[in-house]
Amino acid sequence: MFKRQGRKTCHYAFGLSLYNLLLIGVFPSLSQSKGMAKLTENLPKLARVFRLTSDSALNRFESFVASQCFGQVWVLVMGIYTISTANELIAQYVAEGGMTYLLTSPAGRSEIFLTQTAVLISGLILMVTLTELGIWGEAKLFSLSMDKKAYTSLGILALALFLNVGSYSLLFSTLFNNEENVVLSAACITFIFYALDTFSSLDDRFLWVRRLTIFGWFRPQEVLEGETSLLPTSLLLALSTMFMGLAGYIFERKDFCV
Repeated sequence: MFKRQGRKTCHYAFGLSLYNLLLIGVFPSLSQSKGMAKLTENLPKLARVFRLTSDSALNRFESFVASQCFGQVWVLVMGIYTISTANELIAQYVAEGGMTYLLTSPAGRSEIFLTQTAVLISGLILMVTLTELGIWGEAKLFSLSMDKKAYTSLGILALALFLNVGSYSLLFSTLFNNEENVVLSAACITFIFYALDTFSSLDDRFLWVRRLTIFGWFRPQEVLEGETSLLPTSLLLALSTMFMGLAGYIFERKDFCV
């Protein structure tokens, strides 16, 4: 299972590293642009949609990394990777008939489920770690200073966020034998969560909506500026554990013969 998913994970991680290299490569010239500073000053709502506080600009490295390297594209790619991997680990095996073969092997159901879960978790750890290492290396390449402790905290928070996405995706993968239902259900919930978070950033009156979404606990810029991420990380990990436990319970008892 590690061999089967490892190549896919490396391809995703390599693509994200190249994307971040291009972004960080243009930052030195972008940070000296007066036009960019004026843009973020004149469009505070746009800055907030991009997960920036109203007094921040993209000419600050922390703000730039928060909005670009950990922004919409990164979240989208990580979401696609997480949902597709969770689907491939169980639902795809059921659809292809491979799960029947696995269940007739000497390995018990708990061992099979724990193996699939370990593959998902290890893939997410690799994706986040390579993203962090890529940003660190690229920042050093362009002589940009950064607080490694803050970036480590952000990496842990990002891992907890997508462990949560992966856990409910894995739950859907045990609930439905049809791959389309798994991907559609997980993608819809993830999109709704993200849309609610974006909506909450449009106006202070809607800040309470952030409490309804897991993306409301993922605030890259605040973490990079020194705020603690212990509480949101703990809450996300607790939810992930609950979803994983429920998925394991269903996997132990479900008839996967199709």
